[in-house]
Amino acid sequence: MESVQPHDLHTLWQFRGNLPRWITDSPTIMRCWELLAPLDWAHLPERNLQRDWGQPTIPYAAFIAAELIRLNEPLSTPERLHRFLVEHPGFIGLLGFPLAPAPETDLGFNPRASLPTVRHFTYLLRYMPNAVLQFLLADSVRLIHAQLQRLNAPLIECVSLDTKHVIAWVKENNLRFLQRLRARRSEND
Repeated sequence: MESVQPHDLHTLWQFRGNLPRWITDSPTIMRCWELLAPLDWAHLPERNLQRDWGQPTIPYAAFIAAELIRLNEPLSTPERLHRFLVEHPGFIGLLGFPLAPAPETDLGFNPRASLPTVRHFTYLLRYMPNAVLQFLLADSVRLIHAQLQRLNAPLIECVSLDTKHVIAWVKENNLRFLQRLRARRSEND
C-alpha cells in the first residue's frame, strides 16, 4: 500500500482490499468514498504541488472531493463542510489534505490545522481552472455511460426537461411580470 498516494481516490478504489480501518470503520466515510472513488482522480489536471506558497500546497482534488461531499451530504455552507470534516477527520487524509502532525493525539494529526480556512476553501473553488472541472464532468459522463452499458440500457442521445414549474413560480411571485402581463391582456381586450 506504500505506493498508493493518499490523495488518489481512484487508486484506492482499484485496491480496495488495502483500505485502512479508519475508512472501513466509518459508514459515513465509506458511503462518500464509494461515491467519489470511481472518478479518475489520477488523471485530474493538477496544479504544481511543489510550488512554495508559504504553506503546504493543497491539491485541487482535495478541494473538489470536499465540495462533492458538501453537495452530497447536504451541507449548505462552506462553514458546515469545514465542521463536518473536522468531526470526521478520516476524510482529511483520504481526500489528500496535507496532514499537520500531532503525535500526542490518537489520530497522529491535528484535523483543524490540516484543513485550509473556510475563506481559502471558497477562494480556491472560485478561481479553480475550468479545465479541472470539465475533466470531472467528462469523467462523470464516462461513468454514467459505462453504467448504462452494464445495465444494457439504450444510449441516451437527448435529454429533455420541462421548466414549466419554474415559469409558473416566477409568474406567481414576480410583481413586475404580473403587471406587464395584465397590461398586455388589457391592450388585447
